[in-house]
Amino acid sequence: MEARTLELVFPEHTNPLGAAFGGFVLGLMDKVGSYAAARRAKKPVVTVAVGGVEFKVPIRTGDLLEVVARVVRVGRTSLTVEVEVYKERFGQENGRVLATKGELTYVAVNERGQPVPVDEHAGMD
Repeated sequence: MEARTLELVFPEHTNPLGAAFGGFVLGLMDKVGSYAAARRAKKPVVTVAVGGVEFKVPIRTGDLLEVVARVVRVGRTSLTVEVEVYKERFGQENGRVLATKGELTYVAVNERGQPVPVDEHAGMD
């Protein structure tokens, strides 16, 4: 299962040098990762772990970001999602570049926020 979105980087997302705050990028990764996990679980999910995040190249004001999240493992109640952030600068020759990647883990929950099993019958698309 996959989810993706586009986001433009504005000055309020960056430090005084024009580079995106790590927290801004992590927030996008968590949001899109949760969409992929919830689609696969067919129920709400909460974030339980963020691991192995690698900021490969700077993301700057004016970059268009494509955030792509894919479920890579399903446990009894948990789902592991690989998230990649690509940046694109209009008018530049190098085009779309992998800027950040990481792995996030979510747990499926009920309306009281308690962990519940992921439906085994939901397919891995």
